[in-house]
Amino acid sequence: MNTLYLTGSSGGLGTATRRYFLDKGWNVAGMDVHEDGFSDPHYFFQKFDSSDEASVETVFKTANARFGAPRLLFATIGGLKPWAAHEEMSIEDFRFVLDLNIISTFTCVKQATKLMKPLGIGSIVTMGAETALKPDPKKSAYVAAKSAVIAFTQTIALETKEYGINANCIVPTVINTKANESWGALEDIPKWTKPEDIAALCLFLASDEGKAVNGAVLRVPNKM
Repeated sequence: MNTLYLTGSSGGLGTATRRYFLDKGWNVAGMDVHEDGFSDPHYFFQKFDSSDEASVETVFKTANARFGAPRLLFATIGGLKPWAAHEEMSIEDFRFVLDLNIISTFTCVKQATKLMKPLGIGSIVTMGAETALKPDPKKSAYVAAKSAVIAFTQTIALETKEYGINANCIVPTVINTKANESWGALEDIPKWTKPEDIAALCLFLASDEGKAVNGAVLRVPNKM
C-alpha cells in the first residue's frame, strides 16, 4: 500500500487531501503543529514543529516505522503575516514567514528524500504561490519565501532524478477552504481552486504516468 506523508494535515488543504488519498486506498501520515482529532486505521497523526529539524526527523522516522517510506511527500505548510510594506515589518515577522514557508519545506523534503532514495522511487510536491510569479505589494516576505520554495523545488528535482524521485511545485491562486472563505468575496469563491483538484494533481504526479513530470511549476488558477 502506498503512503502519503502530508505536512500541514490539519489545515483546509491538508484535511481535503487526507480524505482524498484515504478514499484512494493510501496510508496517510499526517503532521501538523495543531492536533486534528481524526481517526482511521490507515491514518497516523503526529504533532511537530516543521521549522525544527530535530522535530521533523523524529516524526518522519516514526512515520516510517508505522507505514514505511513515503511514496509521496506533499508539503503544504505555509502562510503569510503581516500584510505590510517591507519597511514596516519587523525582522521577527520576516523570519517567521521564511520559517513557515521555505525552512519548513527544506526540513521535510530533506527527511523524505533520505527515506525515498534507498527505494529508488518517490514524489515530492511543494506549494508555491501565484504572488511569487507576479508579486503583490505588502507581501515582500511571502513573495521571497514562496519564490525560494519554487527555486528550491526545481533544484532538488535535478538532484533527485537519478534516484527515481520527481519533485514539482504546485502554484495555486486562492484555494477554496473555510479559512479563505472568511475573507474572500462571495462572487469570487466559485472561481477558486478546489483542494480536491490539487490532491488529484498530487496523485497523478506520484503515479507511473506522472513520473516523467519533474521540476515543473504547475499553475492551478481555476477561473482566477
